[in-house]
This record gives sequence, structure tokens and C-alpha cells, in this order.
Amino acid sequence: MSADDPLEQQQTLTESSLALLFETYDEAISRKVKSPVIMLVDCEDEVGSLIARAWLGDDAVDDAIANNEGSETTVYARAESWNQSKQHVPVTFDYLAPVFEESPPEEGFLVISITAGGASALTVPMDARE
Repeated sequence: MSADDPLEQQQTLTESSLALLFETYDEAISRKVKSPVIMLVDCEDEVGSLIARAWLGDDAVDDAIANNEGSETTVYARAESWNQSKQHVPVTFDYLAPVFEESPPEEGFLVISITAGGASALTVPMDARE
């Protein structure tokens, strides 16, 4: 794979955001979210920016980007239940619908990594906790 391969970029975004992903997962579990799916959004990506702005508003995203000098990109993570994700994710990313025809992962949690103009569904194993 090359560095401009969207799948590789989505995987790299997930791998570089493990601390945030586990923090978001733990917070979701404490709120009793059932089978959390973590939406990991690259706020500086064309598609990711639209999603982040819809969730947080333009000012919050612009401020986060402005205050994030020195990092590769500005990311935002949000947890949704498996059932919420099953309804919402395929509306935007129809090619991810088959992921939600399966059961949630047993040995980790699902991350929808949104960057490079699209999204990938990746399972983060619990032993990846830093």
C-alpha cells in the first residue's frame, strides 16, 4: 500500500489515536452505551470536516484546528451504540452496511475511521490499550 491509499490513511489515523479511542470507549461504557462504536473523525478532511461541523458547529471545529498546531491532523472521537451506528453509518457510507450485518466484535470494539474522503471499519483489540 502507498501513503496515499485511503485505507492505509484510515488505519494510520486509528493507530495514531489509540489513547483517544480508549478514553472515548471507557467514557461510553461508564455511560452504559451498549456495544460502543467509536466514530473517529479527521476534522481537516473534506468528509470528516462536514461530519464534525454537523456535530460540533463551525466555531468549535475551527477553534480546534487553530489550536492544534504541530499535530498531523485534528481528530474528534464520539461513541454511539451499535444500534445507533447500524442506523446512521450506512446512510453516509453505504459500503460499510455489511459490517453491521455481523455482531459487534467480542475481543475489542469497532472504530469507524473517517479520513481520506471516506471511512473504514476497523476493530481495535483490547490489548492495544497503551
